[in-house]
Amino acid sequence: MKIILGVVTVMIALGVAGVIAGSSSWRRDTRAEVNGLSTGTMQGRLFDPATLDAPLPVTRYLQKAITPGHPLVRSAIATQEAQFFINGGWRALRATQHFSMAPPGFVWDARIEMAPLMPVFVRDAYVSSHAKMQASMYGIYPLANQIDKPELNAGALQRFLGESIWFPTALLPSPTVKWRERDDRSAFVTLRDGSNAVTLLFEFGDDGMPWRISGDRYKENNGQYAMHPWRIACGTYAFRDGMSIPMHCEVAWVIGGATQPYWRGRISSIDYHYDVME
Repeated sequence: MKIILGVVTVMIALGVAGVIAGSSSWRRDTRAEVNGLSTGTMQGRLFDPATLDAPLPVTRYLQKAITPGHPLVRSAIATQEAQFFINGGWRALRATQHFSMAPPGFVWDARIEMAPLMPVFVRDAYVSSHAKMQASMYGIYPLANQIDKPELNAGALQRFLGESIWFPTALLPSPTVKWRERDDRSAFVTLRDGSNAVTLLFEFGDDGMPWRISGDRYKENNGQYAMHPWRIACGTYAFRDGMSIPMHCEVAWVIGGATQPYWRGRISSIDYHYDVME
């Protein structure tokens, strides 16, 4: 019996050591991705509503969302408290996401609680125009590893564009951001990053703020990609550091005409960095 207990103890110790090593390796890889994000400058530019040249619904939104004279965001770090729908149920999710603006990029590092003491680590990244989507149990057992595929790159840039509502100065018209009005309550926006260009439709509510963002986006399934409608629904806007951003959102695919939400949650904190007023 003592021998059996000793073997079990050793096995548990080795398992714990493996989990610790896996978590450490995962964090190290995440730091490497974050360090690869651009530190490009916004050249000290400030928001001037008088020079805004955009369709009417976009002008209303940006003038309401950004304080006049506000500096353009260079980078941001957000934390999320959310739920992720997987394996037939909603699972608790906590994530930290790093963003850079010029050129666009992000690293999303999430922990999804599949069951008690069974975390899945997920990292989505778009760095230097190349995307990665990786997942691992305990940081040891790989579950997904998609890297630098055209569909993945386009989908990641589209995600960045949709999430730009958390730093609306990134949605100001520029050589890489182009708006086209659909009607007085909606407009298309196209974001270009090198040879990669993506488009989304922004729909604005009675308050002038975006309530839904949508477009066709590549969805991955076992390494295969297919285009499906993709939607972000937003609500509960609040001012953070001189900008109005949604605090709660839900993200969904539309498959066969049925809306299938897969992420819902809130921004628990967000820190902005600028070239001025640090």
